[in-house]
Amino acid sequence: MQNAIPTFDPSFHGSTGATAYDAIHFSLPPIAELVYLHQNRLSMVRHLGARGEGLVRARGRDDRHATMLVNLGAQGRLRAEVGGARIDKPLIRHHVSFIPAGTSIEIECPAGHSALLLAIPQDYLAGLTTELGTDAPEPIHAEPNHRLAQLAMMIDQEMRTPSFASDLMIEGLMRAIASVLVRRQDAQAKERVHLSPAKLSRVLAYIEANLDSEISLSALAAVAGLSPFHFSRTFKLATGESPYHYVSLRRLARAQQLLSDSQLPLVQIALECGFASQSHFTSVFSKALGTSPGRYRRESIR
Repeated sequence: MQNAIPTFDPSFHGSTGATAYDAIHFSLPPIAELVYLHQNRLSMVRHLGARGEGLVRARGRDDRHATMLVNLGAQGRLRAEVGGARIDKPLIRHHVSFIPAGTSIEIECPAGHSALLLAIPQDYLAGLTTELGTDAPEPIHAEPNHRLAQLAMMIDQEMRTPSFASDLMIEGLMRAIASVLVRRQDAQAKERVHLSPAKLSRVLAYIEANLDSEISLSALAAVAGLSPFHFSRTFKLATGESPYHYVSLRRLARAQQLLSDSQLPLVQIALECGFASQSHFTSVFSKALGTSPGRYRRESIR
């Protein structure tokens, strides 16, 4: 029979700004960095370990968020009590755990172990299960799941090197994660939903009118009168591009047009294309076209 995790002094907390992670009690000071935070609800944190030697213990319960963890380290063992179930498994890189909201958890692992922690609002998951007609997702206890690990790593990578439509891509990846978690069964439902030419025209016009602003998947779906899940699929069927890729291409085209046909300063062009800073715009533009905005402008007017 597995032994219970010893009691410990829960004195330490994170200070990332993500409330779901920062509410966890640790026996050693945690080392972590914020990867993504949206309106203080949806968040991703990279847990880098804890200051100290030996084992670290942690305890928590979050009634407002479900939590998905992706192992980044691969040393030692994980011992845990999750909602009354006792877990004792080797730590294996990219194995995934999912802890439903309202589940009490205590864990013990090597202090140097690292992981990605994704906090998903319970009302977001509940809305998706209603939309898809599925049951609530079940717990996952440190199991191999290549798809979930891949999606989480894609969010991590996107936030480290943002692109022309990062917010839209993050939202799409989050919905993909939630969809995998709820184990969607109805594979035929998507075939019965279509994006009419009139609705597609409204969506494309909305995109063009809002290239200087945040464009969310939910907003595009609302313009089309569809759920976000069905909109993503039907938009790609209608245009050959995902919403994320289409918006990226339109922002890039807008940037090229403004660089060639206007004398606007680069900082203003960045804002016109939905970027908060010139440096971010320059980085993304250079990555996409292999040349800086300034050089592109000089070469276009020769």
